Amino acid sequence: MATAPDTSDVTVQLKVLATTDLHAHLLPFDYFTDRRDDAVGLAHLGAMIASARASAANVLLLDNGDTLQGAPLADASEAEIVPAGRLHPMIAAMNALGYDAGTVGNHDFDFGVRHLLASLKGADFPIVSANARCALGHAFLPSRTTLAREVTDSEGRKHPLRIGITGAVPPQVALWNKPHLQGRMAFDDIVSTLRTEVAQLRAEGADLVLVLAHSGYGSLDAGRGAENVAAQVARIEGVDGVVAGHTHRLRAEAAECLGDTASAPIVQPGAFGSHLGCIDLTVCRDEGSSGTPWRVQRSEARNVAAQVTGGPMLRDYPELRERIARDHKTTRAFVARPLGHSAVALETYFSVIAPCAATQVIADAQFAAAAPLIAATPALAGLPVLSAAAPFKAGGRSGSRSYTDVPAGPLRLRHAADLYTYPNMLSVLRITGQGVRDWLERSASLFHQIDPASKAPQPLIDHDFAPYNFDRLVGLRYQIDVSRPPRTNAEGDEIRDTPGRIRNLTLADGTPLRAHDEVLVIGNSYRAAGGGHMRAAQMAEDVVSARISIREAVASYIAERDGPLRPVVEPTFSFVPLSGTQILFETGPGALRHPERLAALGLTPGLRVDTGFQPFKMTL
Repeated sequence: MATAPDTSDVTVQLKVLATTDLHAHLLPFDYFTDRRDDAVGLAHLGAMIASARASAANVLLLDNGDTLQGAPLADASEAEIVPAGRLHPMIAAMNALGYDAGTVGNHDFDFGVRHLLASLKGADFPIVSANARCALGHAFLPSRTTLAREVTDSEGRKHPLRIGITGAVPPQVALWNKPHLQGRMAFDDIVSTLRTEVAQLRAEGADLVLVLAHSGYGSLDAGRGAENVAAQVARIEGVDGVVAGHTHRLRAEAAECLGDTASAPIVQPGAFGSHLGCIDLTVCRDEGSSGTPWRVQRSEARNVAAQVTGGPMLRDYPELRERIARDHKTTRAFVARPLGHSAVALETYFSVIAPCAATQVIADAQFAAAAPLIAATPALAGLPVLSAAAPFKAGGRSGSRSYTDVPAGPLRLRHAADLYTYPNMLSVLRITGQGVRDWLERSASLFHQIDPASKAPQPLIDHDFAPYNFDRLVGLRYQIDVSRPPRTNAEGDEIRDTPGRIRNLTLADGTPLRAHDEVLVIGNSYRAAGGGHMRAAQMAEDVVSARISIREAVASYIAERDGPLRPVVEPTFSFVPLSGTQILFETGPGALRHPERLAALGLTPGLRVDTGFQPFKMTL
């Protein structure tokens, strides 16, 4: 909040530590590749948390949601660990680490309400969510809580301090997880709900109020019901600190005064345990005036990168080490279950510049799963059928290490999960040719605009764009003209009136796809709800919604092959030639392990850049 004059005699330093978007990354281990990965894991933060508590008198530890889903540990927990009556490994770890409070994120609903409640049941700390409620109107979780703490001031004296905690999740989760939540849950606007909760916490005697906003920073003019509004939450009267999340970004801002308004400090500590967020608050009150309100005098916000120590992980938590060792073993065995074989490598290093085997497998699995459902609906007979597939791990804001790279050979359950990370449900949309074009235009926003007159190589990929929003619609043929400007920014919420980038759009047999034509698009429930700001998909008619997990469909498709998997990659899209214009395509350094693909695509490696991406020269 706004800086207050230093006229008090009682000064307390309060350190607020925070995690967000852990996505079931507990240990520094990549279950997809079955090897250690020191870039992820809550376990690496354990020593940092213990050190902070040893060096500071007053410490709070908070979590901002999207905690229980994302890595294979979550899948094993949903299938075997929690049903067996054991604590969810993430909750067990958070109990041991001494979390003070938490909230839920949108992906925590991915396995359904029953599993979420069963997982949260063992938490030794309060978990709040102000804007999530059951369809009948009663609260799903407590909307707020007040932590009564005894804090130590700068003179070593003890004082009671009441810290109010509330939180919220993007209301779009009702659409993204429609198969699980329709008719069961409702989600209200974040900002207006939190404004009410903060006022209530203050009325109930909270000395400070901290908000766990599972929401990205956003803009100050975002309207009611917006997904990313942390910046607006920080300006709610009575808020003293905000933990943001959801978009996997790193951001830290201290309190500031903006005209007649004040903004509380905000911290957003990345994802997967990459950083520990920290808000340091200097809190003051006049000596001898117990009824005088506490006020925040100063604040600092920062993110501290996870530290890999040389000693044993979680050495300060021996009981936790023993517990998660068993869960780790369970998870490795779970994802090692054999499915089949692949005759080719399934990798995503080049998925955004050319159709690939990895996304073809997803598309083919969706075709196979949806075919009987479409055949059972006579009204859909005769319509062309397309399959929308995207690379879930293909760099972007997740970084240069986030790629799928499954070698030719045996395929296990972990490989299917690597190809399809999220437990989305199958959906079939009826959409017009104009809707398809708009869909593809949104995907084509992945690319920077290229100037054909430039003599210097130009970067092609906008790394702020999430690659899982780059859908290719198998069953079509089209070109992408990157000399034209994109219609949206990376987030998809800034539409430009441009001629568009999609050219020569036809069905696979060469028939032009006209604006008024109708087709079926097989995809996932997230996209059908407009996830990724795909408005064209959201406006389409959802003609088949099935409680079929696409990830399970991919696993079944692999397992049911008579021989090794040999996907026939359709030449769905290509770039409009730009008279030999040179561009730089940045991808993961693992791309160098695929020389045959480099040669086929005409890529020449350049020098590695500071971001960790490997650049390649390419001619359009």
